[in-house]
Amino acid sequence: MAILSRRSVLRSSLAAAAAGTLGRPYIANAAVTTATVWWVQGFAQEEDVAFKKIVADYEKASGNKLDYTISPYAPMRQKIVSAVTSGVVPDLFQNTPPEIIALYAWEDKLVDVSDVVETQREEYTDTALLTVRCYNNVEKKRSIYGVPYTVDVFTNHVWRPLVEKAGYQMEDIPKAWDAYYDFFKGVQKKLREQGMRNVYGLGFQLTTNGGDPNSFFNQFLVGYGGQGIVTPDGKLHLDDPKVREAALWALTYPTTAYKEGFVPPGAINWNDADDNNAFHAKQIVMDLDGSLSTEVAIIKNQQDYNDIVTMGLALSNDGKPCRAWPTACAA
Repeated sequence: MAILSRRSVLRSSLAAAAAGTLGRPYIANAAVTTATVWWVQGFAQEEDVAFKKIVADYEKASGNKLDYTISPYAPMRQKIVSAVTSGVVPDLFQNTPPEIIALYAWEDKLVDVSDVVETQREEYTDTALLTVRCYNNVEKKRSIYGVPYTVDVFTNHVWRPLVEKAGYQMEDIPKAWDAYYDFFKGVQKKLREQGMRNVYGLGFQLTTNGGDPNSFFNQFLVGYGGQGIVTPDGKLHLDDPKVREAALWALTYPTTAYKEGFVPPGAINWNDADDNNAFHAKQIVMDLDGSLSTEVAIIKNQQDYNDIVTMGLALSNDGKPCRAWPTACAA
Protein backbone atom coordinates (compact mmCIF):
# COMPACT_ATOMS: atom_id res chain seq x y z
CA MET A 1 0.00 0.00 0.00
CA ALA A 2 1.18 3.53 -0.65
CA ILE A 3 1.93 6.30 1.85
CA LEU A 4 0.18 9.26 0.25
CA SER A 5 1.50 12.80 -0.10
CA ARG A 6 -0.47 15.41 1.82
CA ARG A 7 -2.63 18.05 0.17
CA SER A 8 -5.49 20.16 1.44
CA VAL A 9 -8.80 18.71 0.37
CA LEU A 10 -12.37 19.43 1.31
CA ARG A 11 -13.98 17.05 3.73
CA SER A 12 -15.43 13.80 2.42
CA SER A 13 -19.10 13.40 2.42
CA LEU A 14 -19.78 16.95 1.16
CA ALA A 15 -22.00 17.73 -1.76
CA ALA A 16 -24.29 20.51 -2.76
CA ALA A 17 -27.58 20.66 -4.56
CA ALA A 18 -27.43 23.17 -7.43
CA ALA A 19 -29.05 26.61 -7.11
CA GLY A 20 -32.79 26.36 -6.73
CA THR A 21 -32.70 22.58 -6.56
CA LEU A 22 -34.78 21.72 -3.53
CA GLY A 23 -38.43 22.01 -2.81
CA ARG A 24 -41.34 22.09 -5.21
CA PRO A 25 -43.58 24.16 -2.87
CA TYR A 26 -41.23 27.12 -2.56
CA ILE A 27 -37.82 28.11 -3.94
CA ALA A 28 -36.04 30.94 -2.16
CA ASN A 29 -34.94 33.91 -4.25
CA ALA A 30 -35.52 32.10 -7.52
CA ALA A 31 -35.98 35.26 -9.58
CA VAL A 32 -33.63 37.72 -7.88
CA THR A 33 -29.89 38.29 -7.78
CA THR A 34 -29.46 37.19 -4.17
CA ALA A 35 -29.08 33.47 -3.49
CA THR A 36 -29.27 31.77 -0.11
CA VAL A 37 -26.44 29.30 0.52
CA TRP A 38 -25.90 26.84 3.38
CA TRP A 39 -22.33 25.58 3.75
CA VAL A 40 -20.80 23.03 6.11
CA GLN A 41 -18.10 24.22 8.49
CA GLY A 42 -14.64 22.94 7.58
CA PHE A 43 -12.46 20.79 9.78
CA ALA A 44 -9.69 23.35 9.36
CA GLN A 45 -10.18 27.11 9.55
CA GLU A 46 -8.57 27.48 6.15
CA GLU A 47 -11.54 25.72 4.54
CA ASP A 48 -13.95 28.38 5.80
CA VAL A 49 -11.56 31.14 4.76
CA ALA A 50 -11.33 29.65 1.27
CA PHE A 51 -15.12 29.39 0.99
CA LYS A 52 -15.56 33.04 1.99
CA LYS A 53 -13.02 34.04 -0.65
CA ILE A 54 -14.95 32.09 -3.29
CA VAL A 55 -18.09 33.97 -2.26
CA ALA A 56 -16.33 37.33 -2.45
CA ASP A 57 -14.79 36.53 -5.84
CA TYR A 58 -18.14 35.39 -7.22
CA GLU A 59 -19.97 38.46 -5.97
CA LYS A 60 -17.34 40.75 -7.46
CA ALA A 61 -17.36 39.00 -10.83
CA SER A 62 -21.14 38.56 -11.14
CA GLY A 63 -22.65 41.48 -9.32
CA ASN A 64 -24.91 39.02 -7.52
CA LYS A 65 -25.14 38.49 -3.77
CA LEU A 66 -24.76 35.26 -1.78
CA ASP A 67 -26.50 35.24 1.58
CA TYR A 68 -24.65 32.37 3.24
CA THR A 69 -24.44 30.62 6.60
CA ILE A 70 -21.75 28.17 7.76
CA SER A 71 -22.86 25.39 10.13
CA PRO A 72 -21.30 22.19 11.55
CA TYR A 73 -22.28 18.86 10.01
CA ALA A 74 -24.89 17.67 12.51
CA PRO A 75 -26.87 20.94 12.75
CA MET A 76 -26.72 21.23 8.97
CA ARG A 77 -28.34 17.81 8.58
CA GLN A 78 -31.15 18.91 10.88
CA LYS A 79 -31.63 22.13 8.92
CA ILE A 80 -31.76 20.25 5.62
CA VAL A 81 -34.35 17.75 6.81
CA SER A 82 -36.48 20.55 8.26
CA ALA A 83 -36.20 22.64 5.09
CA VAL A 84 -37.10 19.82 2.73
CA THR A 85 -39.99 18.75 4.96
CA SER A 86 -41.44 22.25 5.05
CA GLY A 87 -40.60 23.15 1.46
CA VAL A 88 -38.93 26.42 2.52
CA VAL A 89 -35.43 25.82 1.23
CA PRO A 90 -32.23 27.69 0.38
CA ASP A 91 -31.02 28.03 -3.19
CA LEU A 92 -27.95 25.88 -2.58
CA PHE A 93 -26.60 23.60 0.12
CA GLN A 94 -24.13 20.79 0.51
CA ASN A 95 -25.63 17.38 1.07
CA THR A 96 -24.81 15.96 4.41
CA PRO A 97 -24.85 13.01 4.38
CA PRO A 98 -24.05 12.51 0.68
CA GLU A 99 -26.88 10.03 0.17
CA ILE A 100 -29.51 12.78 0.21
CA ILE A 101 -28.92 13.56 -3.46
CA ALA A 102 -30.07 10.05 -4.35
CA LEU A 103 -32.90 10.09 -1.79
CA TYR A 104 -34.33 13.45 -2.82
CA ALA A 105 -33.85 12.79 -6.52
CA TRP A 106 -35.91 9.60 -6.06
CA GLU A 107 -38.69 11.69 -4.50
CA ASP A 108 -38.53 14.30 -7.31
CA LYS A 109 -37.37 17.03 -4.92
CA LEU A 110 -34.31 18.08 -6.91
CA VAL A 111 -34.00 19.97 -10.16
CA ASP A 112 -32.21 18.33 -13.08
CA VAL A 113 -28.89 20.17 -13.51
CA SER A 114 -27.61 18.28 -16.53
CA ASP A 115 -27.32 21.56 -18.45
CA VAL A 116 -24.93 22.93 -15.83
CA VAL A 117 -22.75 19.83 -15.89
CA GLU A 118 -22.70 19.77 -19.69
CA THR A 119 -20.85 23.10 -19.81
CA GLN A 120 -17.88 21.42 -18.10
CA ARG A 121 -18.41 17.76 -18.94
CA GLU A 122 -14.81 17.23 -20.08
CA GLU A 123 -13.58 18.14 -16.59
CA TYR A 124 -15.36 15.22 -14.90
CA THR A 125 -14.46 11.59 -14.41
CA ASP A 126 -17.18 9.03 -14.98
CA THR A 127 -16.95 8.11 -11.29
CA ALA A 128 -17.81 11.64 -10.20
CA LEU A 129 -20.84 11.79 -12.48
CA LEU A 130 -22.10 8.36 -11.44
CA THR A 131 -22.44 9.59 -7.85
CA VAL A 132 -24.87 12.34 -8.90
CA ARG A 133 -26.68 10.54 -11.72
CA CYS A 134 -29.69 9.35 -9.79
CA TYR A 135 -33.09 7.84 -10.48
CA ASN A 136 -36.24 9.95 -10.28
CA ASN A 137 -39.09 7.62 -9.30
CA VAL A 138 -41.73 10.14 -10.38
CA GLU A 139 -40.33 10.80 -13.86
CA LYS A 140 -39.09 7.18 -14.11
CA LYS A 141 -35.65 8.09 -15.42
CA ARG A 142 -32.10 8.88 -14.37
CA SER A 143 -30.49 12.28 -14.63
CA ILE A 144 -27.89 14.57 -13.06
CA TYR A 145 -29.01 16.12 -9.76
CA GLY A 146 -25.74 17.60 -8.50
CA VAL A 147 -22.70 19.35 -9.94
CA PRO A 148 -19.53 17.59 -8.72
CA TYR A 149 -16.58 19.68 -7.63
CA THR A 150 -14.30 17.14 -5.95
CA VAL A 151 -13.97 13.38 -5.32
CA ASP A 152 -12.85 11.88 -2.05
CA VAL A 153 -11.62 8.44 -0.98
CA PHE A 154 -10.78 6.60 2.26
CA THR A 155 -7.26 6.36 3.65
CA ASN A 156 -5.71 4.95 6.82
CA HIS A 157 -4.39 7.48 9.32
CA VAL A 158 -1.80 6.07 11.74
CA TRP A 159 0.10 7.45 14.73
CA ARG A 160 3.68 6.40 13.99
CA PRO A 161 4.94 7.10 17.57
CA LEU A 162 2.31 4.76 19.06
CA VAL A 163 3.26 2.00 16.64
CA GLU A 164 6.92 2.47 17.60
CA LYS A 165 6.13 2.67 21.32
CA ALA A 166 4.52 -0.76 20.97
CA GLY A 167 7.86 -2.06 19.66
CA TYR A 168 7.09 -2.08 15.93
CA GLN A 169 8.08 -0.11 12.85
CA MET A 170 5.75 1.11 10.14
CA GLU A 171 7.38 -1.38 7.79
CA ASP A 172 6.06 -4.19 10.01
CA ILE A 173 2.44 -3.46 9.11
CA PRO A 174 1.09 -6.28 6.91
CA LYS A 175 -0.30 -5.46 3.49
CA ALA A 176 -3.41 -7.69 3.29
CA TRP A 177 -6.78 -6.49 4.62
CA ASP A 178 -7.48 -8.59 7.72
CA ALA A 179 -3.81 -8.85 8.65
CA TYR A 180 -3.47 -5.08 8.34
CA TYR A 181 -6.18 -4.36 10.90
CA ASP A 182 -5.24 -7.33 13.09
CA PHE A 183 -1.82 -5.70 13.45
CA PHE A 184 -3.31 -2.77 15.35
CA LYS A 185 -4.99 -5.15 17.77
CA GLY A 186 -1.48 -6.33 18.64
CA VAL A 187 -0.32 -2.72 18.99
CA GLN A 188 -3.11 -2.08 21.48
CA LYS A 189 -2.15 -5.12 23.55
CA LYS A 190 1.49 -4.00 23.71
CA LEU A 191 0.53 -0.46 24.71
CA ARG A 192 -1.85 -1.72 27.38
CA GLU A 193 0.97 -3.82 28.82
CA GLN A 194 2.90 -0.55 29.20
CA GLY A 195 0.06 1.00 31.22
CA MET A 196 -1.76 2.88 28.44
CA ARG A 197 -5.21 1.77 29.56
CA ASN A 198 -7.24 4.21 27.46
CA VAL A 199 -5.75 3.57 24.03
CA TYR A 200 -7.50 1.48 21.37
CA GLY A 201 -6.00 -0.03 18.26
CA LEU A 202 -8.83 0.71 15.81
CA GLY A 203 -10.95 3.78 15.08
CA PHE A 204 -13.82 2.06 13.29
CA GLN A 205 -16.93 4.20 12.78
CA LEU A 206 -19.71 1.93 14.03
CA THR A 207 -22.21 4.69 14.69
CA THR A 208 -25.43 5.40 12.81
CA ASN A 209 -24.84 9.17 12.79
CA GLY A 210 -23.76 11.17 9.76
CA GLY A 211 -22.25 10.00 6.51
CA ASP A 212 -19.07 8.36 7.82
CA PRO A 213 -20.56 4.98 8.87
CA ASN A 214 -22.12 4.40 5.45
CA SER A 215 -18.87 5.21 3.67
CA PHE A 216 -16.92 3.12 6.17
CA PHE A 217 -19.15 0.10 5.57
CA ASN A 218 -18.97 0.59 1.80
CA GLN A 219 -15.18 0.62 1.91
CA PHE A 220 -15.09 -2.57 3.98
CA LEU A 221 -17.56 -4.12 1.55
CA VAL A 222 -15.18 -3.35 -1.32
CA GLY A 223 -12.24 -4.57 0.76
CA TYR A 224 -13.89 -7.99 0.88
CA GLY A 225 -14.69 -8.02 -2.83
CA GLY A 226 -18.23 -6.67 -2.82
CA GLN A 227 -17.72 -3.78 -5.26
CA GLY A 228 -20.23 -5.36 -7.65
CA ILE A 229 -23.14 -4.65 -5.32
CA VAL A 230 -24.25 -1.86 -7.68
CA THR A 231 -23.10 -1.87 -11.30
CA PRO A 232 -22.70 1.31 -13.40
CA ASP A 233 -26.17 0.77 -14.85
CA GLY A 234 -27.59 1.36 -11.37
CA LYS A 235 -28.72 -2.22 -10.77
CA LEU A 236 -28.51 -3.77 -7.31
CA HIS A 237 -26.98 -7.25 -7.10
CA LEU A 238 -27.83 -8.56 -3.64
CA ASP A 239 -28.30 -12.03 -5.13
CA ASP A 240 -24.62 -12.22 -6.12
CA PRO A 241 -22.95 -14.78 -3.79
CA LYS A 242 -19.69 -12.79 -3.80
CA VAL A 243 -21.51 -9.62 -2.76
CA ARG A 244 -23.44 -11.44 -0.04
CA GLU A 245 -20.27 -12.96 1.41
CA ALA A 246 -18.49 -9.59 1.30
CA ALA A 247 -21.41 -7.93 3.08
CA LEU A 248 -21.32 -10.54 5.84
CA TRP A 249 -17.58 -10.01 6.37
CA ALA A 250 -18.00 -6.22 6.25
CA LEU A 251 -20.50 -6.53 9.09
CA THR A 252 -18.62 -9.20 11.04
CA TYR A 253 -15.03 -7.93 11.22
CA PRO A 254 -15.68 -4.39 12.58
CA THR A 255 -18.39 -5.47 15.03
CA THR A 256 -16.24 -8.34 16.33
CA ALA A 257 -13.34 -5.94 16.83
CA TYR A 258 -15.69 -3.70 18.81
CA LYS A 259 -17.00 -6.53 20.96
CA GLU A 260 -13.45 -7.69 21.65
CA GLY A 261 -12.52 -4.24 22.96
CA PHE A 262 -10.28 -3.00 20.14
CA VAL A 263 -12.59 -0.06 19.26
CA PRO A 264 -13.56 2.65 21.80
CA PRO A 265 -16.91 1.91 23.48
CA GLY A 266 -18.19 5.36 22.50
CA ALA A 267 -17.71 4.65 18.79
CA ILE A 268 -21.32 3.47 18.50
CA ASN A 269 -22.40 7.05 19.31
CA TRP A 270 -19.78 8.98 17.32
CA ASN A 271 -20.84 11.88 15.14
CA ASP A 272 -19.03 13.11 12.02
CA ALA A 273 -15.93 14.53 13.70
CA ASP A 274 -15.71 12.27 16.74
CA ASP A 275 -13.36 9.74 15.17
CA ASN A 276 -11.10 12.67 14.24
CA ASN A 277 -11.28 13.93 17.82
CA ALA A 278 -10.48 10.49 19.23
CA PHE A 279 -7.51 10.23 16.87
CA HIS A 280 -6.19 13.69 17.75
CA ALA A 281 -6.49 12.77 21.45
CA LYS A 282 -4.44 9.63 20.69
CA GLN A 283 -7.23 7.46 22.02
CA ILE A 284 -6.97 5.38 18.85
CA VAL A 285 -3.81 4.25 17.06
CA MET A 286 -5.34 4.35 13.59
CA ASP A 287 -8.47 5.55 11.84
CA LEU A 288 -9.93 4.59 8.46
CA ASP A 289 -11.54 7.81 7.29
CA GLY A 290 -12.23 9.81 4.16
CA SER A 291 -10.16 12.80 3.01
CA LEU A 292 -7.24 14.40 4.81
CA SER A 293 -9.39 16.27 7.31
CA THR A 294 -7.70 14.31 10.09
CA GLU A 295 -4.34 15.77 9.16
CA VAL A 296 -5.21 19.28 8.06
CA ALA A 297 -7.25 19.92 11.22
CA ILE A 298 -3.98 19.94 13.22
CA ILE A 299 -1.63 21.25 10.54
CA LYS A 300 -0.57 24.13 12.81
CA ASN A 301 0.70 21.59 15.36
CA GLN A 302 3.67 20.53 13.27
CA GLN A 303 4.95 17.90 15.70
CA ASP A 304 1.71 15.91 15.74
CA TYR A 305 1.06 16.63 12.06
CA ASN A 306 4.40 15.10 11.12
CA ASP A 307 3.82 12.10 13.41
CA ILE A 308 0.75 11.01 11.42
CA VAL A 309 1.36 8.59 8.56
CA THR A 310 -1.32 8.67 5.87
CA MET A 311 -1.51 5.26 4.22
CA GLY A 312 -3.41 3.97 1.24
CA LEU A 313 -5.82 1.08 1.49
CA ALA A 314 -4.62 -2.39 2.37
CA LEU A 315 -4.65 -5.06 -0.32
CA SER A 316 -7.62 -7.41 -0.38
CA ASN A 317 -7.11 -10.71 1.44
CA ASP A 318 -6.17 -12.38 -1.84
CA GLY A 319 -3.33 -9.90 -2.32
CA LYS A 320 -4.95 -7.79 -5.04
CA PRO A 321 -5.18 -3.98 -4.94
CA CYS A 322 -8.34 -2.76 -3.27
CA ARG A 323 -10.46 -0.21 -5.06
CA ALA A 324 -11.33 2.94 -3.14
CA TRP A 325 -14.96 3.77 -2.52
CA PRO A 326 -15.33 7.30 -3.91
CA THR A 327 -17.55 10.10 -2.68
CA ALA A 328 -18.11 12.97 -5.09
CA CYS A 329 -18.92 16.45 -3.85
CA ALA A 330 -21.27 18.52 -5.96
CA ALA A 331 -22.54 22.09 -6.11
